[in-house]
Order: sequence, then structure tokens, then C-alpha cells
Amino acid sequence: MNIDRMKNLLIELCSVPSISETPGEIEMAEKIYETVMKMDYFKNNPANAGINPIRNDPSGRYYVHALMEGKPESKKTVILLSHFDVVNVEDYGTYKDYAFKPLEYTELLKKGSGISLSEEAGTDLASGDYIFGRGIMDMKFGLALDVEIMHQIENKLDNFPGNILLLSVPDEENNSAGMLASVEMLAALKNEKGLEYVCCIVSEPHFPKYPGDSSKYMYTGAVGKLLPVFYCVGKETHAGDPFSGLNPNLLTAKIIEEIELNPDLSDVSASFRTPAPVCLKQSDTKNSYSVSTPAAAYTYFNFITVTSSPDEVLNKLMGISKKAFEEVLHSIENKADRLQALTGSKPKLPTIRPMVITFRELYKMCLEARGKEFDEHMESFIKKSPESDLRELSVDIVREAHKFCPYRDPMIVLFLAPPYYPHSGARGQNGKIAEITTKIIKKANSKYGVNLYLEPFFPGLSDMSYLGLPDNIDVESLKTNLPLWGDKYTIPLDAIASLNIPFMNIGPLGKDAHKYTERINIPYSFEIASKLVFEAVLSALDASPEDFGI
Repeated sequence: MNIDRMKNLLIELCSVPSISETPGEIEMAEKIYETVMKMDYFKNNPANAGINPIRNDPSGRYYVHALMEGKPESKKTVILLSHFDVVNVEDYGTYKDYAFKPLEYTELLKKGSGISLSEEAGTDLASGDYIFGRGIMDMKFGLALDVEIMHQIENKLDNFPGNILLLSVPDEENNSAGMLASVEMLAALKNEKGLEYVCCIVSEPHFPKYPGDSSKYMYTGAVGKLLPVFYCVGKETHAGDPFSGLNPNLLTAKIIEEIELNPDLSDVSASFRTPAPVCLKQSDTKNSYSVSTPAAAYTYFNFITVTSSPDEVLNKLMGISKKAFEEVLHSIENKADRLQALTGSKPKLPTIRPMVITFRELYKMCLEARGKEFDEHMESFIKKSPESDLRELSVDIVREAHKFCPYRDPMIVLFLAPPYYPHSGARGQNGKIAEITTKIIKKANSKYGVNLYLEPFFPGLSDMSYLGLPDNIDVESLKTNLPLWGDKYTIPLDAIASLNIPFMNIGPLGKDAHKYTERINIPYSFEIASKLVFEAVLSALDASPEDFGI
């Protein structure tokens, strides 16, 4: 491994401000493609690399692929997957221009710039073993390493028993538009060349399990994510006569109380338990002040999955919604009784029964009531809707559909909003992956004295989720409960299911991803992790690590 070349490339890559949903992502794709095309192999085989536009992308972004084929004909292929976008740098304050200059930023910190550091970050800085900067660990190190691996293999292609496919994508930190676009390319390339994707290797940094955890981890699965939304329709009333209606904010408040941080709603696989769900937003639909209660309100939650299907989660939440609805009505009845005790007069309450349905059921009700008129109206409404936050757009679609609903009493409509990440790699450990991870763990210990631990799931959301689809997913149900499904948001589920690529993540040692103290450990990442990743690539193709000095 040419460590100096890899370090120089890493600094070059970090210098491009490839923040998600900015022109920097386009500049970064061009930089990667330019870097790849400087290699002799791709000068001689230019058709094997491409800078590929993301179809219908409002930002006009690209992803990059480069296929290096061994001379002995073999269909076995290892994918080296990375993302090149980074999160914003607002937390760097007035020093944000330094965020993309890792060497200068690290020196600035050493000189005592007045930037506050935690005790741990200060100790790491003083050690001289860390470089600080945006994207240096998440995940431009992984990209620089992937390019270096291709450099190493390029000189020995005559006897190399397989192929390497570099794939680098934008938008991982946002909606995974790059990965979703590249899935269809992976499927097409597989069919065109008859490739066998042995595995995908990713070099995202590993994450400590608790503060101060110094262990190193590798992962063979990815958690999934659902974003269930509760659209609560109330019964409007004047604030001076509150018992005559139903405030939908009461419904959302009760739902939040039932779901927020509820450990019983964590998903579980063996000893692995996901974080409990968290409310990411709650709002009503009023656009201006009035003394009427809102017509509707909504709230949505972050749900992490490892085994549960979307239908299983929705069914569980349907039960919780109905219970919350019943408790709200019971609470109102009790408050009316208390008011009677104070005033001698009980307010007249409207007759309301708990009504909880899915968006799929709402759409069916509207279709049965208004037929083709409703269908055509919704299709036109969605097409004409301006580009905006996908969550808000989903709520707008449900709100518009509800106008056609013949049932006008209070209800809760449960649906899903983007992004959707399927969990992956959870069931039935792939034999080849198990073989590789066993080798890497032994090598880490015997050669480098490092205890590397195998974890079942990478704990953060990542593009690895789109390498395969669990077999317990009802695709039709998923689509019909995602109001935005279609032109505004879609996932190539059939292509993902057809690929079903096993994967593993072995990454650098770094700390504080997404913070102004993001940093990478130089000795471990360059001298150890890089060689372990390279060995994993070689092992996947049954190539000899000794032939490459590993």
C-alpha cells in the first residue's frame, strides 16, 4: 500500500466542499472521475468507467463507477462502495472555511485558536495521531482507500482472479439518491457482463458503543428506517366553546406520549436492540392565527428496524393509535365531569368514535366515493406540487386526499414518509462473508495485536441498506402506504431484491462524525485498517494476500 499517495488523495478529496444538496457534490463526482481516469487501466479501457447522471435529480448530480477486470476471465466481482457527500459545516462557525483544509485546520487547533475542544479531543490533538476536518473519516478516507486498492491491483491484473467495481455516490447523508440511482446500473452491469457480485465492502468508520469505548468493530448488516406519520383530523370549534370539538393536537400529544422513547417499540435481533423511536416533528396545519382549534395536526417518528417489516410496524402503531384515541376521548369526558362539578352544568360533547385507518384505506374510501375524478385529481395535485421537503409534501398529499373522504368525523390516518431504508444482512449469515470476517479478525489479532469485534448491524443509516431486500416485505403494501410513491419518490425495489449483495463494513478509527471535531486516527487507519480492508477484498476473490505483501 502506498500510504503517502493515499494520504495525499484524502487531503485532495477533503478539499472539495461536497456538502449534500450543494454544487460541491457535482464537483466531487468530477474530481473522482478525473482521479480514476488518470490510472493507466482506465486510460486503456475508458468504457469501463463512467460519471453517471442521476435521473430526474433536481440538483443535477452524478455518481461514479469504475470496473477493473482481471485478465484471467472471471465473473467474480467485489464492489467497493463509498459516499462522497458530507454534512454541512455551520458548527465550525467563523472557521468553516478551514473545515475542508484538514492540515491547516489541525495546525490552527494546535496553535490555540480559541476553538473550544472537549478533553478527549484536546488529548487526541496533542498526541499528533489525528487529523481534523469535515469528511475526513465520514467517509473520504474510505474513498481514498478504495482508489489505492485499485492502484495496487492494477499492476497485477494479469494474474488477478476477479474484478473490482468502485462505486461512489452522493446524497448518502440525505435521501440516498445516489445509491438508489446506482442500483439499476449495478443490475444492468451484472446482466450485461454476467458478473457475480461476491460481496460489497464499505469503509464507513466504526462507532463506539458507549463514551470512552476504544474497541474496533466490523459489521455485516445494516439497520433499516421507517418514518411513520400520524395525520390526526380533529373537529374544529371556537376556543370559547372547546368541548364542542376535538383538538387534533390532543391526539398527537397522546401519540407522542405513547411512542416517544418507548423501549417496547425497539426492534430486536438476537442480542441487538435498536434505539427506541423518537418524535422528529409535531405540528398542526394552521397557516395563520385564529381562535378556532386546528382542523388537523400531524407528528412523525424515527423508527429503526432490524427484523420487523413495514406492515408489522404499521399494525403495531395502529393499535397504539386506537388506544391513544380512546384515552383522549376518556380524558375529555372526565374533564367535562369535573367542569360540571365546579359549575353545575356539563358541556354537551360531540359523539366521536375512535377511527384509525392507513393511507391505503383512506385512498380506497375516497376512490369508492368519487371514482376517477379523485384519482385524476390526486395525480394532477402531486405532479403540480412544488419541490419541497418530502415529509411536508407527504402530509400535503394526505391532507388533499382527505378532502374527498366521505367520513368527515375525527380520524387518524397512519402512513409512511420518505426516506425508507430496508434493514439488510440480518438473517442467515452469508458463508463467504463469515469466512472473510473470521480471517480478518484473526489477522488483526495475530499481526497487529488488535481485537476486532464483529457486530451484526452497522448502527447508523447508510447506503448498505439498498444492497438487498428482506423477504418479509409486502412491496405493494409499502408502496400504497407511501403517499409520495411515484414521480416524487421511488425505490427500485425489484432491482434491489434481484441483487441481494452480501456486504461487510471495515472502516477507519475516527471520532465525532458530523461535528467540528471530526477526526481520523492516522496510525490505525492508514497502517492497519487499510491493510485489513485490502485483505478482505483479496480474500473475497480467493487471491493471495502474500502476493501483495499483506
